[in-house]
Amino acid sequence: MGSASSRFATRWWEAEAQRKVVTTKNTGKVEVICSLIPGVDEAAMVGYLRERSDLDTLFQNLSRDQHADPSNLPVDFKANELWRVLQMPLEYSGSPWDWNWRPPLEGVPSKIAADFHATVCQAIFRIPFSDSVKYALGYTTKARFLNNLLDGVFDIRDNLRTEYRDCPSIQEIYVEVEKALNQGHHPLAHWIVASSLNQRAGAPYDAFAANFDQIKRIFASRNFNVVLKRLAALDWRFAHGSQMYNWQKWSTDLDFWQCVDGVLWSGKFTTPLVPPHSSSEDRDERLRFLDGFKTDAKDRAWGSWSKVVSLMNRLIVQERNSGGRESQYSVKKGLLMSMSLPKDSPMISR
Repeated sequence: MGSASSRFATRWWEAEAQRKVVTTKNTGKVEVICSLIPGVDEAAMVGYLRERSDLDTLFQNLSRDQHADPSNLPVDFKANELWRVLQMPLEYSGSPWDWNWRPPLEGVPSKIAADFHATVCQAIFRIPFSDSVKYALGYTTKARFLNNLLDGVFDIRDNLRTEYRDCPSIQEIYVEVEKALNQGHHPLAHWIVASSLNQRAGAPYDAFAANFDQIKRIFASRNFNVVLKRLAALDWRFAHGSQMYNWQKWSTDLDFWQCVDGVLWSGKFTTPLVPPHSSSEDRDERLRFLDGFKTDAKDRAWGSWSKVVSLMNRLIVQERNSGGRESQYSVKKGLLMSMSLPKDSPMISR
């Protein structure tokens, strides 16, 4: 049996994705393949979509224009539009990193550390899950949202170094900020400050190493159906997290963030510590938020397509009732907001 490195060198999933798009009758698998499997040839995939007998169904389900009669549209247009919708988040067009944010230059170190943590974590939630897949498997130049985040943290690191040279007292503050960030905050937030102080901090993408390793283990199975199932489940959890996390209330609660981050990547649930000063309303909101992940606890996102639609439509309703919090990216949420699936859509597990 080949080594893990040789299995990744072959990039076996590229050929398998192209084969499956031709042979599968499952429209759900087509969506997952086109949105989450990296490295496939765009021209070839559009050609395969063009040849599918259910192209009109796929187009009607996933197209932004629900009123168009697909039978009256050119086949090339439908195939290209379908590929574009599956590849690109419908509701995401901006940078995940807030380029207007500037690190505080004075204040209590622990509060500055909390600000760094919140800023970094919000940006991470704005990155498509598909970018993590691309980065983990070596398609780093294709992960443009994640690369935008890394550009942002380099920019903040360089700005801090300039501030240190101009005002040494700021560096003294940030020595303490670094110590605070090393106590449970997101490792990328710690990397920014540690690197600005010229400490040995490794590379910024090392902060995602555990997550990338999990994705690599999924692909190392060489079982394409397992890969699709696991990626779909992860993507559903990210959809819920990115849409419903209440940053205004929970941005500096490290215990709750760690609980949520664990659920996102493992699907395993723990009871989070609730701050003693929190209200009953806040406690109930936290529990409702975590309960939203339970649909995916046993990979039920790999159940019927109608269940997936039901889940995501419920998230959409919750978002509309959430007081206008900023909408974040999710491939599946964006797709489902633009489509109306037939009652008898095929089961994604077939």
